[in-house]
Amino acid sequence: RSRLPSRCCPQRRSADSTMVEAMDTDAPAPAPAEEEPAAPPDPASLYRADIRSAQASVERFVTSREPRFAQAALKLMACLRKAGLAAASPTQPVLAAAIASAFGPSHPLRERLLAALPPPAAEPEAADAAGAEGKEGGEAKKRPLLPEMELILELLVLLALIDGGKLPVAVSLADALLERVASWNRRTLDPFAERAYFYSSWAYEKAGKIEAVRSRLLAAQRTSCLHHNTACQATLLNLLLRSYMSAKLFVQADKLLAKSAFPEQASNGQLARYLYYTGRIKALQLEYSEAHRCLLQAQRKAPQSSSKAVGFKLTAHKLGAIVQLLLGEIPERAVFRASSTRAPMRPYLKLVQAVRTGDLAAFRDAMAEHAAVFAADGNAALVLRLRQNVIRAGLRNVSLAYSRIHLSDAAAKLALDTPGDMESIAAKAIRDGVIDATIDHEAGVLISSGSADTYSTLEPQAAYHKRITFCLNLHNDAVKAMSYPPDAHKGDLPDADAIKERQREEQELAEALAEEDEF
Repeated sequence: RSRLPSRCCPQRRSADSTMVEAMDTDAPAPAPAEEEPAAPPDPASLYRADIRSAQASVERFVTSREPRFAQAALKLMACLRKAGLAAASPTQPVLAAAIASAFGPSHPLRERLLAALPPPAAEPEAADAAGAEGKEGGEAKKRPLLPEMELILELLVLLALIDGGKLPVAVSLADALLERVASWNRRTLDPFAERAYFYSSWAYEKAGKIEAVRSRLLAAQRTSCLHHNTACQATLLNLLLRSYMSAKLFVQADKLLAKSAFPEQASNGQLARYLYYTGRIKALQLEYSEAHRCLLQAQRKAPQSSSKAVGFKLTAHKLGAIVQLLLGEIPERAVFRASSTRAPMRPYLKLVQAVRTGDLAAFRDAMAEHAAVFAADGNAALVLRLRQNVIRAGLRNVSLAYSRIHLSDAAAKLALDTPGDMESIAAKAIRDGVIDATIDHEAGVLISSGSADTYSTLEPQAAYHKRITFCLNLHNDAVKAMSYPPDAHKGDLPDADAIKERQREEQELAEALAEEDEF
């Protein structure tokens, strides 16, 4: 009955709806509340929270032994260092407060660490912390400090000293840090000990005392090999190679390479460094093919992002360009045209142009103009070896342009310092197969032979044979992979139930035979 008026009086219903719409329309809309701009986060609070997160990751790593928690703690350590590098950053007092609360009064490094930092900052009130964390958080604070977390805090202080330019204090702290690491024998400490060795060696290197830490690195390398510590093995091997190369002890570095094996489970970053050091040592030992292979692998193992490892990739490209020139090859133009490497690679581009055209005068000008750059890059000795390549390229061009030319005229075109050496240079080029010519010693004339038809030689046959062999080997490998798929033999093996059934039958048979023997 209550629905009858609405059904029977459509005019009344329309009037009521009109009135409601009018009321809704006439009502003033509420003014939107103005949102207050969010206050910027406090750097000190963020820094304190990151330290607590790193401590939680370390505790989970020690408990579960999962490497991802150690990697998370190391990433947080990198973030903490970046926060400390910011201008007017109040993070060092927070770090001092964390060390003062975590390190006991009897800790051997407590006073030294606190003396290297500003006065500790005031901690938040205990009531707020208790209300936020509860009783469990209060109990967690009373736990003893793990050696892994202790090492992270000490490394943060060491990095702050290195970034601040306090190298003498950093060297003394690195010395104490290495002694502290050597006193521990924990496998969970290996990922953090790797960073300790790296940053300690870096402190010694920046202070110009890298030779002083070499004996400790050698002892740590032997210990890591005995403990099968893969991370420290790779890092220490690279640090030793860098130490030998900085002291120009290339023979010792080559012996270390010959008597040590790089671990296969090492990270790509350490592998890229190892390949680069190996390539530089091999280049100085005149093994250019092996050096080119190692440098090419180092460039491929480096991060491919344009914003990561820019300095490493630039150094590898510089050395790789020189090694390619020494091999008689011309580097790709893409290396010199990239926006990030165009300006630093300009001196090496001039070298490439001089070697390609055989212009000895241009080579001298490039050497004189960019001698400081080559010396700073450590490539001056290798650049000096390119002089013979420039002369060979120029002599090849002269041999192709002239069928007969006097040796004095050839020396003038090559702009040799001593024209009397032209005869010996030409004779050596003929012996090495650089040019196809003969020398008339009586007349002093270089006689070029006619250009031979390549297809009349065995070179096309050798090239085709190489390609066909590669294709046949690839086809054979594919056939083997199809015929013998991986883990195919596992289908023929009996499962666990079949093995248990067979063992049960054998046991019953043995029991039956034993009963027959008794009767």
